[in-house]
Amino acid sequence: MKKGILLFWPSFMIAMIATAVFFSIFDPAELKLHGNALFSDKLSAYSLFFLASWAFGAFNTSIVLLLEKTAREINGFTPPPAIAPDEDAPLP
Repeated sequence: MKKGILLFWPSFMIAMIATAVFFSIFDPAELKLHGNALFSDKLSAYSLFFLASWAFGAFNTSIVLLLEKTAREINGFTPPPAIAPDEDAPLP
């Protein structure tokens, strides 16, 4: 549950900011591809862009969560403890 919150809450915030910035610059009714309108109405443009930016933000956040793991967590084993050699023991 904690990993889900760490993954989706920051990406949700990123999506809100990205959607607000993008649509403050571009009008969804004026977005065209090869002369055809991309969206039939503004609400579908807002929704699609928000969900796409949320998915992209979740992908980026998952990479950050993966990179913050220690080598021990990634490799899945604990190395044996280092034992100091005896000073009285003969060298091999």
